[in-house]
Amino acid sequence: MSKAASLIYVADDDPDILELISIVLTRGGFEVVGFETADALMAALAVRTPAAALLDVRIPGQSGLDALKAIKDDSATAHIPVLMLTGDGRLDRIVQAMQLGAAGYVMKPFDGAQLVERVRSLLL
Repeated sequence: MSKAASLIYVADDDPDILELISIVLTRGGFEVVGFETADALMAALAVRTPAAALLDVRIPGQSGLDALKAIKDDSATAHIPVLMLTGDGRLDRIVQAMQLGAAGYVMKPFDGAQLVERVRSLLL
């Protein structure tokens, strides 16, 4: 996997969770750029396109679901697979994310090895 193909953007408002996700994915061979807001992730998309993105559903400002919709509605970013990674397991949230184009929905707490494999599967 080349560096360019392995760039993953992650948005989570909890700095500890963001650091954990970054460590897990970096150990899995990915280049990870973390953001504490969906707005910051969206701004970065204008500069560099990742191979995939992981979004928390509930983050201050623009929610992960809002960011997912914006990513999927923009022809320049619609191809980016987006995995929702969240503690919000309500069925209506899961359905909404999938209807908006999420490639999957992973619940926190997550297993690191499973998360790495889920991200790898997004890139196949």
